[in-house]
Amino acid sequence: MPDRTHVLVVNDSMMVGGAERVAVDIANTLDRNRFRVTFCSTRSGGPLTDVLTEDTDHVSLGRTATWDLRKVVAFSRLVSERQIDLIHSHGRGSMKFVALARLSGLVRTPHLFHDHFGRLHLDRSAPIGLREALRRGVDTYVGVDERLCDWARRTIGLDPTTVHLVRSGVDLTRFDGIVPADIRSIWAIPDDAVVFAMAANFRQQKDHPTLFRAMAALPKRLLNRMHLLAIGSTEADADYFAGCLRMLDDFGLRDHVTTTGARNDVPELLAGADAGVLCAKNETGPLVVLEYMASSLPFVATDTGEVTRAVRGLGIGWTPAPRDAIEVADALADALEMRPDERVAMGVRGQRIAEELFSQTSVTASVEAIYDETMERLHRPVPVGKST
Repeated sequence: MPDRTHVLVVNDSMMVGGAERVAVDIANTLDRNRFRVTFCSTRSGGPLTDVLTEDTDHVSLGRTATWDLRKVVAFSRLVSERQIDLIHSHGRGSMKFVALARLSGLVRTPHLFHDHFGRLHLDRSAPIGLREALRRGVDTYVGVDERLCDWARRTIGLDPTTVHLVRSGVDLTRFDGIVPADIRSIWAIPDDAVVFAMAANFRQQKDHPTLFRAMAALPKRLLNRMHLLAIGSTEADADYFAGCLRMLDDFGLRDHVTTTGARNDVPELLAGADAGVLCAKNETGPLVVLEYMASSLPFVATDTGEVTRAVRGLGIGWTPAPRDAIEVADALADALEMRPDERVAMGVRGQRIAEELFSQTSVTASVEAIYDETMERLHRPVPVGKST
């Protein structure tokens, strides 16, 4: 099929994370009748490499810095040799790397940037390097949160017609036919415990301390029924993780919390849990809430991003304010007070809403439409009387 558009999806790595998962899911579900796909991780590979479809080539460049000029040349060669028609970058580091290749004149291929930046509540700045990369090295901007799109238009000054909102989706097929992990046997969790799974690496943004304070605020009778399965890497921020462990000791929560470390069987672990929880300070998704919904789990997730705003009040979970341990505790108490069949019914409703509002198929269709618009806009003949 020689007429297919060749898309190069670019991300820092293939490690497990929200932005990485979005990049892989889009790459895997692009219509192969219309698109060829190559995936480039500019820094390193990782477990998600094995998740790519068989017809998706993967290239790892091994760059060690944003302005790694040798890797910029290697990237430019890749774009040329593979005859790439469109570059789709994920994450600001990868975007700046691609923009450098564009600004250097080594790459002239259209560039669409997918922004997942989750710290907008802390950092709305636009230093000159970021501003110039976006203004001069990016043709189309896609934000996963309306606040990001507003920042791109107002702070960066991008043409509003080139800024698009695309909420994250979930590939529901990843959760079909999953055999639940027997998490109670694996980690010796009491059979009568209500297991809340929190799939989140141990780092500041995920705000485990607020969750621990909320658990400590629960009445003893409810705390004794709760067990937290904390799924995620403990290595990214060793000091933060050590502080979390100290909090567990200080609050007497050690018997109520199990940390699993990084795992490659998250869908199975979620299927074995009773509910999901996320206590992040700020998110632009958060993607993991969609994974809870796809796993038929009711959830307690702080109200931080496009996903929680979209499902707020739909009766499939609780969305307390971020950094508010009392609100989180009240939500946990409500979930713990429910009968098992009530939690199951709530989770089933959540799965149905995930299918209706957040299926990866519809999200990828929106991305494909933006591809088409970008290609048409950049290849449109210049009107008479105007110069390039």
